Amino acid sequence: MISKVILLSREIDGIAGAGGLKDAVRGLADSLYSLGYDVTVIIPRYGFIDKGKFLHFLDVPMGNETLSIGVSEINLSGIKIHLIDSPCFSSKKDIYTYTEADAPTPQLTGKGHEDVNRMNILFQAAGILDIMKVGIPPDIIHGHDAHTGLVPLFMKKFGSSSGFFDRTGILITIHNAGSAYQQVLEDPSRTAEITGLPVSALSECLLENKVNPLIAAGVFGHVNTVSPGYARELLSGKDQFSGILGAAYKKNRISLKGIYNGIDPGQWQTDSLITAEPKPILRRKLSNRIKNGEFPGIKAYGGSLNPEVPWIVFHGRLTPQKGVDSLLALPEGLGDFQDRFNFIIYGQGDSKIVELVKNKSTKSNDWFFLEGYNRELTVNLIASASFLTVPSQWEPCGQIDMIGQSLGALPIVRAVGGLKKVRHLVDGFKYSGNSPEGLLHNLQRALEWEWEKQRKVSLMRRHAENIVYGRRIWRKILIRGYLPLYKKAQKQIKHRG
Repeated sequence: MISKVILLSREIDGIAGAGGLKDAVRGLADSLYSLGYDVTVIIPRYGFIDKGKFLHFLDVPMGNETLSIGVSEINLSGIKIHLIDSPCFSSKKDIYTYTEADAPTPQLTGKGHEDVNRMNILFQAAGILDIMKVGIPPDIIHGHDAHTGLVPLFMKKFGSSSGFFDRTGILITIHNAGSAYQQVLEDPSRTAEITGLPVSALSECLLENKVNPLIAAGVFGHVNTVSPGYARELLSGKDQFSGILGAAYKKNRISLKGIYNGIDPGQWQTDSLITAEPKPILRRKLSNRIKNGEFPGIKAYGGSLNPEVPWIVFHGRLTPQKGVDSLLALPEGLGDFQDRFNFIIYGQGDSKIVELVKNKSTKSNDWFFLEGYNRELTVNLIASASFLTVPSQWEPCGQIDMIGQSLGALPIVRAVGGLKKVRHLVDGFKYSGNSPEGLLHNLQRALEWEWEKQRKVSLMRRHAENIVYGRRIWRKILIRGYLPLYKKAQKQIKHRG
């Protein structure tokens, strides 16, 4: 029976967030709480988070030293949040990268934290000791991403003598298995020195002779990922961005179930009338607000938006993974649609890509660039758009496509990973391959239908909204996907260490 659940994560929306992970953890926590489960989320206390109500101190062994770590608690809409407090975290002004305020040198601004391995190890060890300090064994510990892959081994290290976790299942969800996201450690001997974990156990978690937390998660616990399509791509070796992780899973007979992330439409439809007005009216209002500079943190490039034509929006991190190069390769006017659309790229990221997007937007009457991030702008921009394009090279789940569907912006996606859930010409547009031709063809078809077959796209938008409410809300994802997996993980507790 499942009644008490602990979520371990580096992010949760409403407190600390950098990507889609924050939304997934918040969605799960909210849904568990709404269904009456006892749920606690454990996260680090970064420098931008205020301390909560003090709970206790923990003595956490780290290599040759023992650290005294404080734990405090805050409440997030009824959810208990435990904050792991250490200078290792509180000195950081961002979750994963240095800011100008905390970078040891100016050259490290925007780069990943140099002590990331120490941060992850301390977080996992302290998280398990915090659970034991509270004194009530949970039914499930649900870790998120490779930052928590060693949790099964820390459960063994700290809890074996007392049997504290003998009835606790462990599940680690892989939100992104890209090689840069695997949080790879060193060889077993060196990793044992800094973690205190046995070399014998760490030697079962190797990938290319280094300790890989995602291997540890599968060998000593249970793992899943965030879409059936991404699970198949990993295990089949078709995903070139995750290295040989999938092959290692097959060799170790690690099963990998795919469960789509969910969405909370109400979180995005913050204004109950936001999608009630026709899109041209929404676009007129938003165009004026952007022109007047009403969104803090946003820089606009490319002249004045045209609210009388359909808007196509790209929203995401400007990185190679997100396929921005395929957008920049599109022909001027998308062929025969010169001055009959606006293409808006919205986001921030890689400085080289940012400069290319700026250049494109200043040379074309159809292209625009909104640099930065503002939550209110995001909601209004997607609601005003006719289409939302997602040309990712790889995408474990894809949440932006569901956000678009819930706000009336039909997604145009490359058929990879979790984006395969979009049904072509039913609730969006989908193309295969990595060339601009498939993207261009679907953009042209979408614009043609928006101009000439409005009833057809209106029907697609109704189908899209129905699929979100019928299958994609977090409550249903929890009931149909995660609760059965929790029960399996508790029933099939693996020998740890």
